[in-house]
Amino acid sequence: MAWYSKGVRFECQRCGHCCGGEPGNVFISPDDVQRIASHLCISSGDFLSQYCREVDMGSYYQTSLKEREDYSCIFLTDKGCAIYEVRPLQCRTYPFWPYIFSDRALLETEKAQCPGIGKGEVHDETEIRTCLSAMTKEKVVTRVK
Repeated sequence: MAWYSKGVRFECQRCGHCCGGEPGNVFISPDDVQRIASHLCISSGDFLSQYCREVDMGSYYQTSLKEREDYSCIFLTDKGCAIYEVRPLQCRTYPFWPYIFSDRALLETEKAQCPGIGKGEVHDETEIRTCLSAMTKEKVVTRVK
């Protein structure tokens, strides 16, 4: 039985804590590219060139959203996420990521940074497993060196 079998409370507070403050990557899938580009009424190519960067992963590159100089996401505004309704899967599934849910203590550590963990609706084990699976199966935009 998973430690989260009784569910976990979480409700995004739209505070932006997970959207900046330190360097990070928001890797995007081809579906994310299409959805966000459509929302912005631009082509996928324009979206990739204006809002994304390639991250060197050794033998290949993965595509991530750009960050500002203060490490905040390019879509973070003083009113929160400018693309919240169409945000990438990585953002939509937070905090239900395989790494964070590999151990209850890791979620507790994350809770210290995220005011939404422990608040709001209870996400049941099925929903959590769906998010974990989606993050494991997600194919991000990749280019071989």
